[in-house]
Amino acid sequence: MSVESSLSLRYQKAGWLTWAALTVVVTLVVARSIAIGDERSVTPSYRSAVWNWFAGEPLYNMQGHGFLYLPQAALVFAPWAMLPHAASELVWRWSMIAVLAASVVRLTRLLNRDGRWFFAVSAVTTVLAWGCARNGQSTLLITGMMILAVADLSEQRWWRATLLLTLAFAFKPLVIVLILLAGVLYPHMSWRLALGMAFVAVLPFLTQRPEYVLSQYVACQENLKITFEVGETGHWAQLFGMLQVAGIEIPSTARTATRLVAAIGTLLACWQGVRKLPSPRAAFYLFALASCYLMLFNSRTEGNTYTMIGPVYGALLAEAAFPQRNRRATGWLIAAVVLTVANYELAVLVTPRPSAIWISPLVCVGVSGYLVLRLIQEIQMTACHPSSGEAETVAVSLPSQAA
Repeated sequence: MSVESSLSLRYQKAGWLTWAALTVVVTLVVARSIAIGDERSVTPSYRSAVWNWFAGEPLYNMQGHGFLYLPQAALVFAPWAMLPHAASELVWRWSMIAVLAASVVRLTRLLNRDGRWFFAVSAVTTVLAWGCARNGQSTLLITGMMILAVADLSEQRWWRATLLLTLAFAFKPLVIVLILLAGVLYPHMSWRLALGMAFVAVLPFLTQRPEYVLSQYVACQENLKITFEVGETGHWAQLFGMLQVAGIEIPSTARTATRLVAAIGTLLACWQGVRKLPSPRAAFYLFALASCYLMLFNSRTEGNTYTMIGPVYGALLAEAAFPQRNRRATGWLIAAVVLTVANYELAVLVTPRPSAIWISPLVCVGVSGYLVLRLIQEIQMTACHPSSGEAETVAVSLPSQAA
């Protein structure tokens, strides 16, 4: 075994240790909270929705908190809800961590098989995933599914990508952003996704009375409106919440226009990536730009929602640190991770507690700009090296980024 291979293997083992550490710490914290009766978890909302669904009771409290998802979320969470309470809490978290870890394995194999990449992406992802894992938030699960889906898109596994995206959508409607992008950018996906979404829409009718299902669809629509309004008026870790902390109030119509312009810009950027970059790199940018859009423009982005951006920050850090040895880029990407993790603890030093949400979106704005710049540079380099093999090599070692 060469020295380089041995080094890669050691980093790979270190990467797995980060996942083991996350699992052990989450298990101990959750088990202790159950034992002392002081749980910090969102899973009771999921579990009560399951029981309410099968009992034919209302799913929504119409107050902008509690169960905020589609009726389908009550169905897909049912396997975990059927377990005894303690087992449900722990197995749910283990399941989410396992899916996210599998997605990081897939992502790093797609981009670079060097074990150092796996370690970097794993370390960043697990650090940012801690809050979600502790609380049992399904963002952890849908992030893994989204990454696995874009990896399947890069390998033209259309049906498996469709299954992953529609299942993730059933857990949390945020996935609609990636679904729409995939449907437009990959012609083979459009009709498959239409079928998948139709099946998701019909699924509840197979488990409950039609009149009850229709009533919950109507209630869901009203609840989503209330949820959106709460997101627009409260302090949330997204672009407009950050501007609000700075004293800049953006009117509702301007927010809608900004979201639309950003959505079109995201689509065009991903379109260029899919058309002009090797498929693995295009898939990475698709997930990365969709995630950045969700962080900045979803009305109810929380600090824990930035779990989704962890694999992106990790991949960018691995790219800067290992192939390029770009100390400047490596340094500021490490700073981006630290600032995102410590968002509240740092922001509360200079702003009131309710307003301590602005650091994570500010960092995400900078990373989004960096992503767009890298995309442009890679497209230019790929044009100079049209063969696919060369393109994949130069995509991670641009002259303008060298130390």
